[in-house]
Amino acid sequence: MPSAKVARTVVVCVLLFVVSLISWKTAWVTSSYKTLFFPAGLAFAQDENQEKEAAAKGDGEGEKATGDAKAEKAPCPECPDPAKVVLDGLEEKRAAIAKDQERLDQEKKRLDTFKEEIDEKLGKLEALKKQIDADFARLEQKKTEQEIKKQAEFDAKMNRLVKMYSGMKPKKAAAIVDKMDIEVAKQIFSRMRETSAAKILAFVDSERAAKISERIAFKKK
Repeated sequence: MPSAKVARTVVVCVLLFVVSLISWKTAWVTSSYKTLFFPAGLAFAQDENQEKEAAAKGDGEGEKATGDAKAEKAPCPECPDPAKVVLDGLEEKRAAIAKDQERLDQEKKRLDTFKEEIDEKLGKLEALKKQIDADFARLEQKKTEQEIKKQAEFDAKMNRLVKMYSGMKPKKAAAIVDKMDIEVAKQIFSRMRETSAAKILAFVDSERAAKISERIAFKKK
């Protein structure tokens, strides 16, 4: 019986040893597996990569914030520069004024040319007027001279007739006056002495003598 008890004890010890061995081996295998597939350097690299990713993310957010700030500060590319807009406007106005001035200068030159042409024509018209006035004056002078000459000739004829009728007998002179143009008779009697005219008119037809007397009276007025 003592041998059976010892044998059981030995068996139990062997089983415990085997269990311990198996436990130790399992622990060793697990440790080796972790070391093989997840070494310490790899774990550190993973931690470093995680830190880098976090830092990159933080830098990206910082750059994004900086970019947003720059975008807020930078002028809008679609908005023109106010100073450039003012300068462009002034340049356009200057160009418009220069164009208007050029147009006005051309218009002034054209008007000056027209004025010169008008002045030239006025000068010619003035010269022509002076020539016409001179010709008219010469004509008037010539006409006056002719009229004076003609009047002198007429007066000379009338004076001769006055002298002739004054020397005739009144009755004979009256017979001629009755057949004479009344205007000629008026001219003769207006130049004749009153005494001689009265003697002749006494023998002239009474109606004709009245007309001659009226004409002589109107002429004296």
